[in-house]
Amino acid sequence: MKEILLGILAAMFFAVTFVLNRSMELSGGSWMWSSSLRFLFMLPFFFFIVTFRNNGKEVLAEIKKNPIPWFVWSFFGFVLFYAPLTYAAAYGPGWLIAGTWQLVIVAGTLLAPLFFLQVQTAEGMKRVRQKIPVGALCISLVILFGVDSCKFKMQVRFRFKQFFSGHYRLFLQHLRIL
Repeated sequence: MKEILLGILAAMFFAVTFVLNRSMELSGGSWMWSSSLRFLFMLPFFFFIVTFRNNGKEVLAEIKKNPIPWFVWSFFGFVLFYAPLTYAAAYGPGWLIAGTWQLVIVAGTLLAPLFFLQVQTAEGMKRVRQKIPVGALCISLVILFGVDSCKFKMQVRFRFKQFFSGHYRLFLQHLRIL
């Protein structure tokens, strides 16, 4: 249940940032600047959490020890996740885009079997694969269904042809590909 509450809290922050992104876009700001600000605004939270847990030295040592994985996963988080979402929020209602966050919670729950716990047994320490928390998954799926039912009205208006003739071309022009 703790994970669900953390997910709801994260969804609240996520949704608020999309409202701010939309506000910036309507006042003439660029989605690229908004995306960069989103990433920079996460840094104080990161530093607070790391400081609160007294893990600052360990995190810095781990970054120095393995800079490439940190860079690669930062690329995934920022370039492949935040930038497209921020771009989408610039051209659509923020609440509609922010609703995609619940999908991240469901996907994260489904990743549980990829992680192990160290358990002390009579034979010594043993790695035990985690199980998918079915209760939390069911609650998340109900929330996801509710979010998707709200988004359905907007999704019906979307046409495949419009995507490739309009917004996709505009996105590529923003990136200076076309």
